Amino acid sequence: MRISIGKLMLAAFGILALSLTNTVAQVSSLKEHDVENPVDISADRLEVKQQENIALFTGNVVVSQSDMSLVSDRITVFYQGERDENNTASISRLDASGNVVMTSPTETIKSTWGVYDFAERIITLGGDVVFSNSDGQINSPRLQLNLDTGQITMDGGRIEGGTSERVTGQFTPPSSD
Repeated sequence: MRISIGKLMLAAFGILALSLTNTVAQVSSLKEHDVENPVDISADRLEVKQQENIALFTGNVVVSQSDMSLVSDRITVFYQGERDENNTASISRLDASGNVVMTSPTETIKSTWGVYDFAERIITLGGDVVFSNSDGQINSPRLQLNLDTGQITMDGGRIEGGTSERVTGQFTPPSSD
């Protein structure tokens, strides 16, 4: 039986592509994260804009919810509805800006900005995104995490001057031990 070099190279490329796909297509440990769990926020400063239903946290902001934490220079909390008897309202969205770092038990994501949409159960991070876990690191202009499925999607994009920015990664191959 004779196999051409072209077919052998195509088979090797297919195996490599499958191994990279398995590495990249990991499910986040935040799969099925309960967005209804309490959200704790601390910061150096808080400004509440009652009429606009927003609260601005600035300076060393730390947000935690269950196994997830988000650290940022600034967080804007958007809340909705009437206040209850404890003078609290439901959070609909968090917007983070400046030195954003989101951590879970298995991954760390750094970015320039982020949006946590409680209703859609989606976290979007953008601007020089660096996703790291035990398998490696992926860089991208934008990352979206679906908290229901744990699916992480990273997109390339266009930057100033119309040039495109691509998703790049570096992975650790399994050792031959």
